[in-house]
Amino acid sequence: MLRSFRLSLLTLGLVALPVLADDAEQAAKLVGTWEGKWEYAEMSGKLTAKITAASGNTLKGETVWYATAVGDFNDRFTKAILKGSKLKVTEQTMDFEVTLSEDGKSMVGTWTSPVASGPMSLKLKEQEKDRKDK
Repeated sequence: MLRSFRLSLLTLGLVALPVLADDAEQAAKLVGTWEGKWEYAEMSGKLTAKITAASGNTLKGETVWYATAVGDFNDRFTKAILKGSKLKVTEQTMDFEVTLSEDGKSMVGTWTSPVASGPMSLKLKEQEKDRKDK
């Protein structure tokens, strides 16, 4: 009985490995500068996210939120998690959860703070090296 339980756990772990590898591979492709906007009621503002590093399916970086009720401010994240096409980012002030597009070059979702929430969107900014290749 114990042996079959261990075998089941091993099989489950081996099945999950490709998913984790896919998430890690996709996470590495998200490193770069993203630009977009946040919205709330009749207000909106520019939003930038710079994803600086990926380790497995965990990302770190920083965001800049422009024209908020408290002005422009920077926020940092160190433990954003990518699972499939969903990216969940926890910051000191704002959190957000987004869904990546199929091509991995845009994301849409919702930001939340202790007092409000609203839609947001980001697009991967064309990298300098990409422009030189064209």
